[in-house]
Amino acid sequence: MMATEQQLDDLSQRIATALQGLSDANDEQREVLLAELADHLDARESVLTALLSTPAGQDPEWLQTQLRKTQQLAIEANQHLAAQRTRLGGYRKGRKQVQTYQQIEAGKG
Repeated sequence: MMATEQQLDDLSQRIATALQGLSDANDEQREVLLAELADHLDARESVLTALLSTPAGQDPEWLQTQLRKTQQLAIEANQHLAAQRTRLGGYRKGRKQVQTYQQIEAGKG
């Protein structure tokens, strides 16, 4: 299969859409979106690698554009990752508090 710039643009758009959807997703939807996101990222990396051996891959301007797109996607992904960690941190803290109260009630605290 020959990689094209259109495939790269389509994958970049799918990644951006998945990242955008993560903000409003519930936990179940988030798992699906994260799996899709991982697949899209892997595919984008493969297409980008294949395109590096084409004339486009020799164009410094095109390379800079791809670098900026990749960095922007990484920034957005890291923002979602930080938000997810915050949500999980609150969840874990709440679970620990519940366990502490359960131990106290059971006379083990």
